[in-house]
Amino acid sequence: MIVNRDQIRFLLDENTSHIIRDGLRHRHPEVEIRVIGSDGVPPIGTKDEEILEFIEREAYILVSSNRNTMPIHLEAHLQEGRHIPGILLLRPRFSYREIIDTLELILFAGVPEDLRDQAVYIPF
Repeated sequence: MIVNRDQIRFLLDENTSHIIRDGLRHRHPEVEIRVIGSDGVPPIGTKDEEILEFIEREAYILVSSNRNTMPIHLEAHLQEGRHIPGILLLRPRFSYREIIDTLELILFAGVPEDLRDQAVYIPF
């Protein structure tokens, strides 16, 4: 099953460059891409656990550069019997273009079950 890109929503953590948001919006203005700290999403400084609860409740895929603590909090979240749509952890030393290309690939070829309850490092 191919996912309709309208079904996928991204939430970028506060430390993820807005260049990624802007680049993906430029290519696909119809895709919902929010950033921590903007209206209607958790504020800057929100704890990882609260972000996980938010993405679970609101069905956002989190795009994060927090490779140190987010996987630990995700494991605790899952052990509580909770779920998330997915987390995309940004690998260091890749260009913004490579990251945006990967997000675009997820939009057009992704299957929701591919990311469910997982933290996946991108670009692939």
